[in-house]
Amino acid sequence: MPESVRSIGAGASLNPDGSGDENFVLVDLRLYALLEGGEQVDDPQPASLSVRCERSKLAALELSVLMSMRLSRPPTGVRLEAWERVCEVLRARGIETDPATLHALRFALTPDGELRAAQQAVWPS
Repeated sequence: MPESVRSIGAGASLNPDGSGDENFVLVDLRLYALLEGGEQVDDPQPASLSVRCERSKLAALELSVLMSMRLSRPPTGVRLEAWERVCEVLRARGIETDPATLHALRFALTPDGELRAAQQAVWPS
């Protein structure tokens, strides 16, 4: 019997090309599904979508991401395309699901080390 999906999330990293504005950063998000057994199944593309964030507000990045993900509504556009790719990988592992089902699961943001350091640099002391 195949595993099921426990939750979803996005790995977050600073886009190396930046936003073109020194006051803003571009954060690349790579969507993933977390299986019951703990395995993470990533979108095959390195960046599922990107979010532009004011550099001074990086500490509150998770809120910006949650707002951009519009988790209370079915996915459309690039969010839908990204979840479709994740569903294809899951299907290849024998797990049947769809983008709307994934999109409705509990979401977690996972910043990489570089992004976490940038967030800590702007956190109030």
